[in-house]
Amino acid sequence: MKLTKIKVVNFGQFSDFTFELPESNLTVFFGANEAGKSTIVAFIKQVLFGFHLAKHTSAFFEDYKPLARVSPMGGSLFFTDEQANTFELERLYAPGKGSKVGTLTVKRNGQVVPENIFFDQLKNIDGEFYSDSFIFNQDMLAKVGTIGQTDLLERIYYLGAANSDKLIDLRDDFAKKASTLFKKGGTNPPLNQLLKQLKEQKIKVDEAEEEFSDYQELQKQFSDQKAQLTEQEALLTKLQDKQKHAEQLQRLLPSYQKLTKLKQEVKTVSFDEQQYQKAQNLLIEKQNLQKQSENLQKRLAKVAGQDNSLQNGHELVQKKPEVLQWRSEYRSCLQKQKQIASEKEQLVTLNPVLAKVADFSQDQMVTLQTDYQNLSLKDDSSRQNTQTDGRYWLIGSGLIIILGLILLVINSPLFGGAALLGGIVCGMCGFTKQKQASEVKAQQEEQKDVAQKQRAAFTSKYELEPDQLDLPNLLNAWRQYQLQIQKEKAVESQEEDLLLQSSKLADKISQLLHQEVQPDFESILTALDQLETQENLARQSSEEKASLQSTIADNDSRIKELDLKLNALFAAANVTDMAGYTALKSAKLKQEQLQAEINVLATNLKQDMAELKLIQQDTALQSKLQELLQQIAKQQEKIRQLQATKAELSVKMTNLANSNAVFSAKQDLANLKTKFQNLSTEYLADLAVSKWIARALDLASNERFPKMLVLAKEYLRLLTNNRYNSIEIDKKLTVTRYDGKKIKVQYLSRGTSEQLYFALKLAFVQQIKDQINLPILIDDSFVNFDDQRVDQIKQLLDQVAQNNQVLIFTAQSTLVEKLHIQPLTFRKGTENV
Repeated sequence: MKLTKIKVVNFGQFSDFTFELPESNLTVFFGANEAGKSTIVAFIKQVLFGFHLAKHTSAFFEDYKPLARVSPMGGSLFFTDEQANTFELERLYAPGKGSKVGTLTVKRNGQVVPENIFFDQLKNIDGEFYSDSFIFNQDMLAKVGTIGQTDLLERIYYLGAANSDKLIDLRDDFAKKASTLFKKGGTNPPLNQLLKQLKEQKIKVDEAEEEFSDYQELQKQFSDQKAQLTEQEALLTKLQDKQKHAEQLQRLLPSYQKLTKLKQEVKTVSFDEQQYQKAQNLLIEKQNLQKQSENLQKRLAKVAGQDNSLQNGHELVQKKPEVLQWRSEYRSCLQKQKQIASEKEQLVTLNPVLAKVADFSQDQMVTLQTDYQNLSLKDDSSRQNTQTDGRYWLIGSGLIIILGLILLVINSPLFGGAALLGGIVCGMCGFTKQKQASEVKAQQEEQKDVAQKQRAAFTSKYELEPDQLDLPNLLNAWRQYQLQIQKEKAVESQEEDLLLQSSKLADKISQLLHQEVQPDFESILTALDQLETQENLARQSSEEKASLQSTIADNDSRIKELDLKLNALFAAANVTDMAGYTALKSAKLKQEQLQAEINVLATNLKQDMAELKLIQQDTALQSKLQELLQQIAKQQEKIRQLQATKAELSVKMTNLANSNAVFSAKQDLANLKTKFQNLSTEYLADLAVSKWIARALDLASNERFPKMLVLAKEYLRLLTNNRYNSIEIDKKLTVTRYDGKKIKVQYLSRGTSEQLYFALKLAFVQQIKDQINLPILIDDSFVNFDDQRVDQIKQLLDQVAQNNQVLIFTAQSTLVEKLHIQPLTFRKGTENV
């Protein structure tokens, strides 16, 4: 898994802060002390594994609540895997909402997925494993300096085992706990004290057993007395049971006597419940029918007194659809009148001249047309054209003569002469045309005077200007106007006919209803509805009367039928009426109650019936009870004597050690043995677990450590610049110096010890990279390294970065310069640089 982006929402001193990580596996975060380097390291591991804001003993759970009071706390980490899938891990926490570890949301390629999709690829490691294996900081190196050299050897040796530090501490805890339980030759440990108590308790048990033999003899006599007492008490119990039974018989005797008396009252009553119920139902039905017939008679008398019939009403009601048709036609006529008036007005609007001739008859329009056609309305354009043509000839003649003179002047006599001759001919033609035009003009002036007089007479007669008159259009409009007048007259005729018919119908309805009905359609329709209502009432009354008469007849017939059935049922039951039948039922119920009481008494006396039948009198029971009381008194005296003897033996036994004392002593001894056994088990378990953990660490280290050793040797060689070039494990862990001398770990300097520990941890991370590949976080772990060792670190980091992503958080500018990597800073606005 490669980390590509860090997005902080609120965490420690950071809010809304983002780091975009470069593509290379080696990234440097550079900043002074307190810039936030350790905060980002904590942010990475806590977003991965939880905030754990509650107090915790482990250093893994640092508290980085935001400095400002902002919410939520947390942010996101972005990873890519070998299949190019993009994962986003967002963990947020708000006070009062959810667990203090925060709410984790995992997205793969933008889609929310279950957490295990991501963590299964990490083999579901926890936060402490990640801290122990992938994080290098001053706390880890400081721990190397504080522990003793022997412990350091163990921790280095067991580094191959997961959670080795925990296991070592756990092993030591179990060994210490075992030593507090038992020490050879000791007196204070619990197991040593229990051994002493066991010996003392054994002596007490032996002394109690000697007294117990005398106690057993007395106990035998006590048991014999107890057996005799039990036997006599059993005899007393039997006598008391007999007494109780005799007293019970005495109490039951009155019930037995009552039972005998009740049996004598038993009689046989012939009664059929179903037939009785049937007769009762028939009687109820008859009574209901009689009551119904009475009500129907009252209604029939009321209906017979009503007279709602109307003569000829039905015929007029049938005209209602016709009246509706008349109303529709009348409304249509009114609509047509409005439409005709609108069309007439539109014709006049389109041709205003029509208003002056709208009332003309056909003959008047023919005369108008003739007068208009006789008017002289020709234009004098021909005269003007003639005059104009004469002037054109004269002008053309002058031009041609001028052209001929010019040609003569320029020495072209032939063309000049022809032009002069043509000009003279044109001039003559022009004079001729000019003369003709004058004559035509005189004629036209005379015709014009006649025409003006005719137009003046036309205008005076018709009040129309002939020059502005469009006769064909006027004639067409007049014809359309006359057509609308004809339509209007036809509609008015239809309206008059409809009103006449409605008036006649209104008169007929008025006569029938004896009230005046207006001749308008709405009044007529209302009157017809009223007439129809009265007619319906009359018809309903008639129908109801017939129905009531029919129902009454049916009821009478049914009542007679019911009487026959009832009489048959009465005869079968040997009674005369329903009262006798009811009395028979009461007698039957009385016998059933008597039998039920007999059954209850017989059930209660069933077990004692035979004895009660023999006794039958109370005097026999009294004598039997007296005899039993005497026997009981004698038996109670025997029991009192046995109880006194038993009490004397009990007093003697009290002065001796009884079985309870022996049992108590033995119980105390057994308790001590149990306590010793449990504590011994705990001691042996603690000792065994301590040895088992030690063996497990050996096995884990022996399996993984040799594989780590190859890489660790190479890393140590790089870190020490070949000063130490080998690591060997026998009974002790040693390193080999460049001169071949082997040096035990406890004799190494602190810096070299840190380098060895550093090399072994990196080798472990490399050894598990095929299973778990997460970013290695190095937080200012090179403070104690000199400049020469820093040079070696660069080589080591370049080699490690080939397989693992390495994030270095440092305040050392020298290290940054030697790594030749553009660092990421912690200043706002430069986080993406």
